[in-house]
Amino acid sequence: MGLVKATFVCALALVAVLSLFAAPVSALDRSDGDYWVYEGGMEFEGIEVSGSFRYEFDAKDSLTVGSESYEVDVLKVTGSMSGETEDLLGMSASVEVVFYGFSYEVDGSLATVKEDMYIWANMTIGTGSFALVTKMEMQDVTTYSPPTLSGFVDGETGTGDEWDETTNVTTESSFWIDDVMDDTSTDEYTETYSYSIAATEDQVTTDAGTFDCLKMTVTDSEGDYDVYWYSSDVGSWVKLSTFSEGESTPYMTLELTEYEYSAGSETMMILIIGLGILVAVVVIVVILLMMRKRGQAPVGAPQQMPPPPPPPAV
Repeated sequence: MGLVKATFVCALALVAVLSLFAAPVSALDRSDGDYWVYEGGMEFEGIEVSGSFRYEFDAKDSLTVGSESYEVDVLKVTGSMSGETEDLLGMSASVEVVFYGFSYEVDGSLATVKEDMYIWANMTIGTGSFALVTKMEMQDVTTYSPPTLSGFVDGETGTGDEWDETTNVTTESSFWIDDVMDDTSTDEYTETYSYSIAATEDQVTTDAGTFDCLKMTVTDSEGDYDVYWYSSDVGSWVKLSTFSEGESTPYMTLELTEYEYSAGSETMMILIIGLGILVAVVVIVVILLMMRKRGQAPVGAPQQMPPPPPPPAV
């Protein structure tokens, strides 16, 4: 049985080495073809709406915020949501919302440097000839210096970790109603976020699959908070819930329904190859043991060495 044990140890060691090469401690690796689709719901102007968002890797670029320059991953964000109600100020109402924009993350991480989002919405109140249709458009450009979530490092940050981050936030907003500019504003402030990762991992199941996730709670200085479930296999969030201060029911929830993450796929493929090698080695060991049991020496087996010659007479 020594041969079996030794073979298993060697095979498992090989799989472990392959795993190390497949999932290095280095950060995220986004590339062409990577995308993440989320579905969920939120409240918009008093109406519950639902729909989907798609985050898609677009390009690698350089970005300067203040005096700092960053190499970034550019993610294109698209989405749409809709909903209706029969009880908005005693009238029926419906809304359709379309989202388009870009999120800029520090290359190899989840740290966000900039968000540039457009939102178009058509809101209808009432029905028939009494219906009032309002067309709204908004653009928000927000920068963070230093980037938010800089303290999270994939492969290093783990269960039970806690930290705070302080960043300077600048938001430039423009708002149109029925194609007429209604308002523009610039808001600058300093925000401190508190990050806390649960003591144990959560297993989260969505339409995209089942994943072992780090559960991270992010709380701002006003007490509002987000809860994220992060998976290294996905390279992003599996689930997100957003809460107002003191509330236990989220006003927005998104869940991963579909994704493509090439770095995660490569990791899985190498692990599968490693397990395949392990299975092949086990099969060889079984064959060798069976041949030994039947008294058959395998071809090419080493021959027994002859006894050494007697020592010369004195």
